[in-house]
Amino acid sequence: MELNTCAQNIGDIRATLEQPAPPRGSFQARPVAADTIADGQSARPMTETSSLIESCFSHADVPLLLLEATPAAWRVVRANQGYERLFGRRCADVVGKPWQDALGGLPWLEGMEAELQRGDRIERTGRLGEDRQPMLWCRLVAQPVAGSDGRTSFALLTLHDVSERMLAEQTRDFLASHDAVSGLLRPALVKDKLATELVRAINQCHRLFVCYVDIDRFRAFNETDGFEAGDQLLVRIAERLTGPGEAPSLATRIAGDEFVVGGLDASGDLDMLEVGQRLLDRLREPLVLNSIPLRLAASIGIACFPDTAASVEELILQASLAARTAKERGGNRVHVFDARQRERLKDRIDVGSHLRGAVARGEMRLVYQPVVSIAKREITGMEALVRWHSPALGLLTPDRFIPQAEHMGLIWEIGQWVLAQACQQARRWLDCGVGDFVLSVNVSGLQLRGQQVIEDVSRALDAARLPARYLELELTEKATMGDPEHVVSLMRELRKIGVALSMDDFGIGHSSLGLMQRFPVNRLKIDRSFVSAVPDDIGAARICRAVLGLAHEFGCTVVAEGVETALQLGFLERNGCEFAQGNHLGEPLDAEAMLARLRNPSLQGSENAHLGDTGSILLVDDEQNVLRALARLLRRDGYTIHIASTFQQAFDILGTAAIDVVVSDHRMPEGRGTEFLGKVKETHPRTIRMILSGYADIGAVTEAINGGAVYRFLTKPWVDDDLRKVIRDAISAARREPQAHAAGDPGGQRALWAGDMPQSP
Repeated sequence: MELNTCAQNIGDIRATLEQPAPPRGSFQARPVAADTIADGQSARPMTETSSLIESCFSHADVPLLLLEATPAAWRVVRANQGYERLFGRRCADVVGKPWQDALGGLPWLEGMEAELQRGDRIERTGRLGEDRQPMLWCRLVAQPVAGSDGRTSFALLTLHDVSERMLAEQTRDFLASHDAVSGLLRPALVKDKLATELVRAINQCHRLFVCYVDIDRFRAFNETDGFEAGDQLLVRIAERLTGPGEAPSLATRIAGDEFVVGGLDASGDLDMLEVGQRLLDRLREPLVLNSIPLRLAASIGIACFPDTAASVEELILQASLAARTAKERGGNRVHVFDARQRERLKDRIDVGSHLRGAVARGEMRLVYQPVVSIAKREITGMEALVRWHSPALGLLTPDRFIPQAEHMGLIWEIGQWVLAQACQQARRWLDCGVGDFVLSVNVSGLQLRGQQVIEDVSRALDAARLPARYLELELTEKATMGDPEHVVSLMRELRKIGVALSMDDFGIGHSSLGLMQRFPVNRLKIDRSFVSAVPDDIGAARICRAVLGLAHEFGCTVVAEGVETALQLGFLERNGCEFAQGNHLGEPLDAEAMLARLRNPSLQGSENAHLGDTGSILLVDDEQNVLRALARLLRRDGYTIHIASTFQQAFDILGTAAIDVVVSDHRMPEGRGTEFLGKVKETHPRTIRMILSGYADIGAVTEAINGGAVYRFLTKPWVDDDLRKVIRDAISAARREPQAHAAGDPGGQRALWAGDMPQSP
């Protein structure tokens, strides 16, 4: 009973002290007996109650200070143990001193005396000591107490530790404006600040730039060292990006391991490449994280106003594209967005804005480019090519809109439409009485994900009532290497349906020979970048021959794309290519024109591979009288004679005619005959190559013979019968051992001719 009554009295005292003070002049002293205090239930002796109040004051958990108003100041007349625990000072040291000394002269309590004097109840929150660790926040409540005269004579100060609440509020406010990991401002705020800087740049004729920083190989670091270490690394990266000379308010983490850093070029003449390089150099500086030495690398893209961008959004977009370009070129470098990229970006935006819904609006069309059998010189099939007839942009070829369609996820819709339309058109051709063809349709790499393409192919064939043998699907080499195990399974399912498969753009991807043998493809298509360079480019010629040999070893036929000249076609024919496709053989046609070609598939005006049975000779000399004399002599034996006065003319002839023997002068205005024949060996290895000259460079000729470029050296003037015999033997050798020459194995011929080389010039 005694404890309950004590607790009740304590509650009454605290409630009384925390009530607002009555207005000045309205105070009325409560009449109380001299030796008792009323509690509503009973009366206790005053001395006993005072002792109870003193005990409650001293042992209260919260810090309490009792102040008394004096003429000089408000002084402390009583402090409790809670004060000692919070401030670390003894109560005796502060009693009798001004309240400012007891609380440390906190600036957030200035003006409190005047408010107490007016009898106002005070509530304030602030930090105790700027250098105090850990940081301590307090809520102070000052309750004035009026005397019998109505004037405020005392005040009770209560201090509450609100550090946890303030820390939570600060954390909440910080996270509302800052990234939780890096501590940088959130992107939306940085964009607003960049917009402000853009206005400033416009008004003051300054340049505003944005650096987009993409950390290289950050995912690998996360996977090996853990996400916690990755977050620590992001903090270190943020510190370097906001180092000396950088504005922290213009830096943000835009996503994952990608940052944006803005800056103002007040002089207007900064080299943006140097700006980015300095930033990259700062990131590259060695650092140690959790005892692990690291060296960062990054792909940095930069865009600048007014050079290429006109808004903050354009700056960030252009900088991100420049960073992607830097990463595609190997990373750990800087790329500045330029005017050419701006035009490409504008084109992408224009294409993307009109591409959505183009299929539904009926804006897509199919054209068909003939695929020709080189040996028969007749059309054996065609490739379906999509064209976009945009009312706003005009006629667009696939290279203009297919990459954007893949980026926007529209390739599924376009691919399904192309497949369905091509199958229906093939059915219409069959109904018109033509049936000896194979129709090729391209399949995007995105369409190879999952099993949807199998369903699409089956549905298109069934809807068109088209036998599967008339359809061939072209898969790019790059697409098949994304998930080879899945692609192999997908190919086998497609082959079960009965369609043929070809590997498109072969030679420019990342194919593995180990995987190639597992792909159930029927044909390989040599990429046009190689075909367009033959026969002049020795490297391209080697690649074409290598692809042909590889395909034949795998049991595949070969289609050469992009055949634009008769020289290219002749080179492909001599090296065993079965099919060709390109504008030289037929431009893309609409369905009606393609039907007409199918009804008459033979190519008109085709040259025969060999114009004579006795052999074909190419004579190369800059002296016309020598060419005429040689031609008269060798025509007696029935050879087909071709003459050229320059190396370029010789290559043109080699590209269009089947040449068995090449006889060249050594000293020509364009260079040495040995160098010319060395190139002929690379581009036309089946030919027999000889030098006929009045001059001899022993070193060059020896090197050419040993390298297989020259099989015999003949001198001027010549003996007619001897020359005719040498040519006759060379023709026989060319006809007798074509496989050895095709493989580039001139060893037997070197033994046959080397002994005839002159001993001195």
